[in-house]
Amino acid sequence: MKNIFKYGFLGLTLAVTMPSCIDTMDTNPASSFTGEVIWSSKATVEAFINSIYDGVIQNCGYAGSGSSIVWESRTPNSIKCSQVNEGIDGVTTELGISIYDSWGTKNNGMPGMLRKCNLVISNVEANETLSEDEKASLTAQAKFLRGLIFFHEARSVGRFVPITMVLDTENPEAANIPMTSNVAESYKYVIEDLKVAADGLPAENSSGLPTKWAAKVFLSRAALQAYAYTKDASYLDIAVNAANDVVNNSGISLATGLAPNKSMWNETDLYNPEILWAYYRNKDNTQVSSFDELMRTYPNISTDNVNNSMSPTALKQANGQTFEGWAIYFPTQDLVDHYLVTDELTGEALPWYETSQYLNNVTVLDASSVTEAGQVDQYSQINGDPRRMPTPQDLSQTKDGYDTFLRYHQLNEGATRDLSDLMYQGRDKRFYTAIVHDKSTWMNETIETNLGGNLSQGVRDKEDGGWYNTVTGYYWRKSNIENPEPRAYHASKVALHFNLARLGEAYMNLAEAQLLKKNIPAAVEALNATRVAHGGLTPSTATTEEEAWADYIRERNCEMCNEGGDIYYSYLRWGKYGGYANHGRTPGGIIADLDRPAYKIEISRDRTKLLIGQVTLLNSANRNFTERRYLFPIDQDFLDTRTAFGLDAVQNEGW
Repeated sequence: MKNIFKYGFLGLTLAVTMPSCIDTMDTNPASSFTGEVIWSSKATVEAFINSIYDGVIQNCGYAGSGSSIVWESRTPNSIKCSQVNEGIDGVTTELGISIYDSWGTKNNGMPGMLRKCNLVISNVEANETLSEDEKASLTAQAKFLRGLIFFHEARSVGRFVPITMVLDTENPEAANIPMTSNVAESYKYVIEDLKVAADGLPAENSSGLPTKWAAKVFLSRAALQAYAYTKDASYLDIAVNAANDVVNNSGISLATGLAPNKSMWNETDLYNPEILWAYYRNKDNTQVSSFDELMRTYPNISTDNVNNSMSPTALKQANGQTFEGWAIYFPTQDLVDHYLVTDELTGEALPWYETSQYLNNVTVLDASSVTEAGQVDQYSQINGDPRRMPTPQDLSQTKDGYDTFLRYHQLNEGATRDLSDLMYQGRDKRFYTAIVHDKSTWMNETIETNLGGNLSQGVRDKEDGGWYNTVTGYYWRKSNIENPEPRAYHASKVALHFNLARLGEAYMNLAEAQLLKKNIPAAVEALNATRVAHGGLTPSTATTEEEAWADYIRERNCEMCNEGGDIYYSYLRWGKYGGYANHGRTPGGIIADLDRPAYKIEISRDRTKLLIGQVTLLNSANRNFTERRYLFPIDQDFLDTRTAFGLDAVQNEGW
């Protein structure tokens, strides 16, 4: 039977007590255990190392509540919007970023976790009972964890205090460690530790514990981020070599036949071999309310809501109210547009609005002609509340310089399929594992998101949604649970996982590095691996750098959306590159896709008309990006403490 390492039970053994720290660093000895116990054997050292994983994974944002869904909402792929009391995300507007928040890790280096890593490295090195192979393996694990801490600091706030020794109260001066002078120095620490991990971790491990292949994925990821911020070309070679090694030597193949009931992103295929490392949670101590990826993506829809909305499709409510979550995060039309459709005449993979089956059955109307509420469709619910397409809100609080409505389409008379069928059938397979859309099935319920539908934006009290129901016309399926038992309710117990490193990302990182090296054929070959195997699409035929970048950015969004903030940090890289990676803009300039509104879809009751426009609710369209956001501010309280002790304390530029 396969060994599974589940993080829900970490901390039950070998608990470590860390008293208060001296100055800004943790210099206290770990007095709750003795060296004789911990460092006496490989097994006990590994047990101690295992106790560190949960803290690093969650506190550094690689997995845990909000680590996927919150960061995705800061990209064009998703949005946070609630009219109940949660509002919208302040990072996307830059109005909610404070220098007193901890955007990196607490105290800008997580000294407690770093101390544990350094204890392992120091004691293993001095140990006389362990073999050299055991020492190498244990050091690799500790340096992997330390590298993950450093990487999170580097990509979030740029500079950190590189604690690489065990500090103690007998020598408090040793705690006066300078911060890294710049991002380039920071990444030297990151890459050095991850290289050791990639060389020393085992090729196979229990599910839930990293392998050398997982470490190489992280190494390639960190190398790309390092190159973006330093322009040191040696990092591209590191990224290519690490990703190539995973692709060519791991012996693992990409998954095929993806579907909601066979998805490595939910409970239906959570041990797929392609998952190189994952954060597994045990059902006994995990419930829907434990993770925003669950609680904040399931809507709250009652039978009374559906009846009042006059939906033709009732919810079965087989085990009580099927959907009783508090959804505030929703995928956007921007993400949906990335998923290509197979043209039924040519077999070519195209945007949904360019396929022959769509163009032969639909008339494209002038979107700028829509200027009044209810112009496209409208009706009144049983209680008399109006439901209109567009709503009055759709016409206000728009962002200047961008079309209020991008698309306005009408089904031709005599068409045998409605607009939803023409849009959503024949898509990239990953679309069905990521998005709940109109006329799809979710938790054994038939879903309607068109005007008046059972999970539509106006099905509850508010015409524009945001009452724990959609504001975009879609719901998240990826990274939640397909069938929580007995229903999507806060107390339902669930076993779940979050992917930390996958083979698919190795291909993505390889493609990006090759693009940067101007090796277009190799880049297209790499992006086609996931496009064909995961997407079920025909290969990209891109031959120019511009075409390859466009196909690659589309592919990474389809492959990596809603996974640990990957897309947010990818956009930061692409902005640093500039050119074809950022709509022709200069390197390090404003990132176009983080500085524009996100879009939603509205579909008429009879599914003969659609309207795609800005998400404007609660001023959601006011998304802004300034160059200072390439790095978040360093916690000012931390810097003030350093200043009080005469240590360097320079804030990031612009903050």
